[in-house]
Amino acid sequence: MPRIISGQFTTAYDDTGAGAPVILLHCSSSARSQWRELGETLAADFHVMAPDLLGYGDSGKWRGDAGDLIRAEAAAVRALLATANAPLHLVGHSYGAATALRFASQYPGVLKSLTLIEPVSGWLLTGNEHRDAYTELKSVADGFRGAFRAGDAETGVRQYVDYWSGPGAWDAMAKGLRTYVLATAEKPHHEFAALFDPVNAAASLDRIQAPVLLLHGAETRAPTLRILKILEAGLSNARMAAIPGAGHMSPITHRKLVNAEIVRHIKAHAD
Repeated sequence: MPRIISGQFTTAYDDTGAGAPVILLHCSSSARSQWRELGETLAADFHVMAPDLLGYGDSGKWRGDAGDLIRAEAAAVRALLATANAPLHLVGHSYGAATALRFASQYPGVLKSLTLIEPVSGWLLTGNEHRDAYTELKSVADGFRGAFRAGDAETGVRQYVDYWSGPGAWDAMAKGLRTYVLATAEKPHHEFAALFDPVNAAASLDRIQAPVLLLHGAETRAPTLRILKILEAGLSNARMAAIPGAGHMSPITHRKLVNAEIVRHIKAHAD
């Protein structure tokens, strides 16, 4: 398994196929395996890299400050791109999509296309018109972080898993996956602070000129839909699409439909 060093952190990643690079960023409490089926499909035509984000899978742990977290994740993407030395297609889901958005605003000139699946970019929810969405999303983040700091990670994890996937989702989860989520719970503790840090909004959305697919589950939560609408209004070349019957975790629960949308978007902007 290849690894790349960016700053003081080591990122492990899957590396398959050949051609224009595609980088796939997974959600919180997940790993690069989230994208295995999509990676296998894309590898017929593209050079696909799917990293474990910091603190997950085989990558190194995060030991810095919340204010630097998403920038460090973006730097790892930049380091992966340097191995390919070509413009890329970037895909992210949830926290991974927030990272992809931060990367795109920092390095807009290296993108051929961008796919954002429900980015939890709480820093975009500013102003009174977004107060309800901000309050709802922040309460989920604060509930988890409070429980984690109190030494009760499972209560915090249950709250946020059930929020995104429906009541009882945590208890219904396979035992091995529950063990992994609890073992990596320190990372979302940092992520849920970084997602509301205005430092991540430093670059203007109008810098992003690449075609953007804004993808969401038709049954998703209101805050992420609000974030997507902000992005749709602020990006010059964006298209919104909904996955019927899906919620926030559509890349996992409705994988085939999501993958088809992503492949279509990337291939439409491959030249």
